[in-house]
Amino acid sequence: MKKIYLLLIASTLFSLLHAKDDIYIGLGPYFQTQPYKDADPVLLASPVIFFDNSLFYIRWTRVGMYFYGQKGDKFSWGASITAQPQVIGYYETDPFNTLASREKTPILEGMQERQSSWEAGLALSASYENYFGELLLMRDILNESDALKARIELGADYTFGDFYFAPSVLGVYYSRKFTNYYFGVPQNEIDPALGRYAYEAGAALDLAAQAYLKYNISEHWHLLGNLRADYLGKTVQESPLVDKKLIYSGMLSVLYSFNLFGEEKAVLNIPEEE
Repeated sequence: MKKIYLLLIASTLFSLLHAKDDIYIGLGPYFQTQPYKDADPVLLASPVIFFDNSLFYIRWTRVGMYFYGQKGDKFSWGASITAQPQVIGYYETDPFNTLASREKTPILEGMQERQSSWEAGLALSASYENYFGELLLMRDILNESDALKARIELGADYTFGDFYFAPSVLGVYYSRKFTNYYFGVPQNEIDPALGRYAYEAGAALDLAAQAYLKYNISEHWHLLGNLRADYLGKTVQESPLVDKKLIYSGMLSVLYSFNLFGEEKAVLNIPEEE
């Protein structure tokens, strides 16, 4: 992971932009536990950006461009091409934006680093009243793992005074090339002394749940928190490199919002009711 510093797992939060301000910019700490045995969690300083102007969008670290869609009073949808960092990997060096040092992971010593990458593909997103959903089909575009990924997310958002809450559930499919690249052990990297035996991983389906909570400090200042838990697929859990069934991630950010594009422009930017 030397040529790309560790970024965030890109997340979709359609209804964060359901306000009069249409761009949110912030910064805050992000953490992620690692699936590998005895691996220290990652703690990073993360930029956070959300905007959507009917043509381009940024959702945290994911970027995209619509090529078709429609906005309605209750139902809106959009089809887009999109790209995001793929952040799973193992490495000996810390990313430059780390907030805490990490010890080397014993089970991975002597193995060739598995690089992070960028993935791109198609996204189909929709919202109906306070419900939202998205289907992503992605491919590794830097040919690190040469893998495919599919993700579906379903959720809803609720507003209580100055508080905004958006829970969702996700299913993420990883192709065999992906899981074998990051969790497999080839013959030339076997080390029985470490308990690292040959292993070829198959395709996996991870299940996840997450929630966002936003608090409006004032008209333009906000606090945004996120917490996510991922239940790893069976073929990942069975890897000799892994000793966890669940991994956790989350962030806390201070955001500033302002109206850059105009509240009527965004496909999924539905103005709040007065």
